[in-house]
Amino acid sequence: MDELIPIEKILEENIRVRELEKQGYIINIDKIDNYLKDFKNRITSLPNKNYWREKRVLITGISGFAGSHLAEQLLDLGCEVYGTIRRHAVPMHENIEHLRGKIILHEADITSAERILEIFEKIQPNAVFHLAAESFVPTSFREPVRVSHNNIVGTIKIFEAARRFDSELESIQVACSSEQYGLVDPHEVPVTEDLKKNPFRPRSIYGITKCATEQIAWLYHSAYGVPSIITRGFNHEGPRRGIQFLTSVVHRQIVENLKKLRNNIVIGNPNAIRDYTHVKDTVNAYILVSEKKKFGDPFNVCSGKGITTGNYAKIAKKVFNVTAEIFIDPKRMRPSEVPLLIGKNDKIVKETGWRPIRSIIDIIKEGVQYFQEHPEQLGIEAH
Repeated sequence: MDELIPIEKILEENIRVRELEKQGYIINIDKIDNYLKDFKNRITSLPNKNYWREKRVLITGISGFAGSHLAEQLLDLGCEVYGTIRRHAVPMHENIEHLRGKIILHEADITSAERILEIFEKIQPNAVFHLAAESFVPTSFREPVRVSHNNIVGTIKIFEAARRFDSELESIQVACSSEQYGLVDPHEVPVTEDLKKNPFRPRSIYGITKCATEQIAWLYHSAYGVPSIITRGFNHEGPRRGIQFLTSVVHRQIVENLKKLRNNIVIGNPNAIRDYTHVKDTVNAYILVSEKKKFGDPFNVCSGKGITTGNYAKIAKKVFNVTAEIFIDPKRMRPSEVPLLIGKNDKIVKETGWRPIRSIIDIIKEGVQYFQEHPEQLGIEAH
């Protein structure tokens, strides 16, 4: 407890951030009702069931957070859903256990050309969603070589397979990331897809691998005509998010406070500003951009509004009437932090009709509910 610092001692004031809040790009937790009004009666385009029915769809990383939610939506659309999973010591993939019997799984290391080619040849997919990646940013600081090899070489192997078995392939989506933008100047916010206005300045090996992922997708489209779909997803959150990510760290600790298992909330940097979108909205965007065949062109997938990580924890406390104090653990600080990421989603809204329809309150409520329903995941410290 001696190492923890009260959040008030770490909070920073920033004039540009106050300007962004006045312009409506940052959620004011004291005026949360104004933010929620924007979601009232909001509608979004939905995928065309006639287009997706009986399509053979391959999801790499299907057992991951986003992959499992994507699988659910594609099953609802009537797809034949296939997925790659990594070999585990035990045959358990918690995120997709409820989908057993509905999806067809293939064990694979995505960096194995032979295995990936074998899977493509067997399935002959109509659509591919490439989500398999080591996505927790701190891991890329601890294991930069492994993360680079997995994320970059794995993507090349996937696209080589797509190039060779493209007779039935209508789209291959790559889940890129807002971490590619990296060190964004406050005057460059909100971030657009235009690299002249918002150049990539990644601040992690993970961010660098996602820049490479996007370039691989673009190259294979322009050189070979592979139907590449490029999405730059900002923070997507909700139930089943890995326990090491900030939102799940907060959600889990809210449950522990409600159960009287702890009397505080501990997070890392409280001043980082992130743009959070519900994972169900995010995967809906992946499907829509693929359906609309927007090849080779990047799309931000984001809400257009940011919030500090400290205020995220404060809202979660308020939603569940938790009175615990918030503390900062210096050990959870990254060696190279991305301070500010808020995206502009005008392009995807205009070209597909997609809009996020779930609010940050929905993310918090559903995230907390998940840990209430999975008490076995409580009491595990995440860094």
